[in-house]
Amino acid sequence: MLSVQTLARRIRTRLHDTDEITYDDDEILDCINNGIRFIRRTIANIRPALLMSEHKGTLAGGAKNVELPVRPLKIINVTLGSGGEFLYETEMATAIYEDMYKMGDPKYFFLTGQKTINFYPVPSSNRQYTIRTVDDVEEVDWDGDSPLLTEFDDFLVEYAAIRLSVGNEYDMSQENQLMANIVAQIQQILTPPPSGILTRPYWDSGSWSSGGGY
Repeated sequence: MLSVQTLARRIRTRLHDTDEITYDDDEILDCINNGIRFIRRTIANIRPALLMSEHKGTLAGGAKNVELPVRPLKIINVTLGSGGEFLYETEMATAIYEDMYKMGDPKYFFLTGQKTINFYPVPSSNRQYTIRTVDDVEEVDWDGDSPLLTEFDDFLVEYAAIRLSVGNEYDMSQENQLMANIVAQIQQILTPPPSGILTRPYWDSGSWSSGGGY
C-alpha cells in the first residue's frame, strides 16, 4: 500500500516528467483511480476471495430482503440458515414477480437496485444470513493511499504510465497489448502452480513406497 503522492512521483519518473510539465496532477490522479479499478476487476475475475467482504445478520421472518451497506461489484455467494445452506442466484423471473411474498424455505436470491439482496421464497421464521461480496471501492484523493497490496501498486504505476504515454499517441492496438501483459502478470501471481506428479521410470515395474524405495 503506497501513498498516492508516492505513486504519482513514480509515475512521473517513468514518464520523464519529474518537472510536472507534460501532465498535471488531475490527469495523474484520474489515471491512478482508473488503474485501481482495472486491477481490482482483474483480481475479481481470477481470485475474488482476495477482495471478499462478509456481511452477516439476521433476516426476520416475513422479511424478503436485506440492504447491503455498500454496493457490490460482485456477489460471490449467499448462505441462509443455521446450517449455512447455499442459495442459488436467479433472475427476477415472471413467476417470482407475480408472487414475491410466497412463504417457504428460501432457495434463491437475486439483486435489485444496487444494494438490495432479495430472498425467495420468503422465510416464515428468523434466519441467519451471510453474504460474501467484492465491494465497490471509493476513489482515492491526493492525500490518500492505494487500497492495493504494494506488489500490485507496481502494476498500478505501469498501468498509469502506459495510459498516459500511449494514450497521447493514439495507438490503441499497442495499448491493448500492454494492458494484456499486465493482466497476464497479475494472473501469474494469483494462479497457483499445478500440483506435482511423482512418476516412475518407464522400464521399472517396481512399486514405490513411502520410504522412498521400490
